[in-house]
Amino acid sequence: MPEYEGFVVSLMEDGKAEVQIQLGRAGIVGASGLSAKVCHCASSSSQVTLEALNPLQAGVGDRVSVRTDASLLLRNGGALIGIPVLALALGWTVSVLIPEGGLFGAAMKFLFMFCSLPLGIAADVFLYRHWSRRKPPIISRIIRTRVEMVSDFQRAQD
Repeated sequence: MPEYEGFVVSLMEDGKAEVQIQLGRAGIVGASGLSAKVCHCASSSSQVTLEALNPLQAGVGDRVSVRTDASLLLRNGGALIGIPVLALALGWTVSVLIPEGGLFGAAMKFLFMFCSLPLGIAADVFLYRHWSRRKPPIISRIIRTRVEMVSDFQRAQD
């Protein structure tokens, strides 16, 4: 399971916290094996803000560790590619099976061939939004509270 460190920026009403993560290395959050060439917008100085479950009741300013489920990323990636491809294949298959005959047959072939991909993408967006809510990232531990960081800073100043 990929784990990232960040700071709690704000608390939400539904038991979640907004966590800002500054990436230690370039790449995509949650996909540690991918290189920086895959996502040009994510560099080593990029900051990513995400919503995470907050079972530890971390406060604003706390340094926390956020964990994501790696299987969720694989499933979402498969869904984002697989469902539109499946819809396109199904549309083309049905269009081949429609008997040729008159204007009605040609119109139906056109509809199945060219509308299957947009319908697959629309279904995919709907399912992706539904699935991505199931297992959001979770704050797995509080590394340092804001009080500890302030006291260390005050000691360093003395």
